[in-house]
Amino acid sequence: MDDFCEEGMFIATQGGYLPESVLDLKFRLFNDDDPIEVQAEVRHVQEGIGMGVRFLDLKPEDRKRIREFVERF
Repeated sequence: MDDFCEEGMFIATQGGYLPESVLDLKFRLFNDDDPIEVQAEVRHVQEGIGMGVRFLDLKPEDRKRIREFVERF
């Protein structure tokens, strides 16, 4: 997984999350007013740096929005 893709993302955080934790995420894409809400599983943790998460229930329309966003940048 890259830093951000339709499968998941890396989140910079000092928080102490454990692998396999499930989080409720809400985020916006650049210049996009509609937030994306999704559950994500923590896949790996880099202490003091952040964590990689995999989206669990991403809606098809949000997957498309992320794909288009990534292709633009």
